[in-house]
Amino acid sequence: MSDNRIERDFFARDAEEQAAFLSQTWCQHCMAADLGMTDPEEYEIDERVFVSGKCVQCGNPVVTELVEGDDGGYYDDEAP
Repeated sequence: MSDNRIERDFFARDAEEQAAFLSQTWCQHCMAADLGMTDPEEYEIDERVFVSGKCVQCGNPVVTELVEGDDGGYYDDEAP
């Protein structure tokens, strides 16, 4: 993976999409799903889109990879 990070505007997404991405998370520190995320930053690396932020419960970093589905929307989240 290269270091060519391209910043994207998370807040340009519609409110429903933002809410889904901020609530459907995995925290590696807490070892728990759907704890939530604060301070989201969206970016692209090597044509892969990520949203990173802080776990609502513990404050440690969380990263979600956005995977585009067949309908053109995003459907899956994965923590690298």
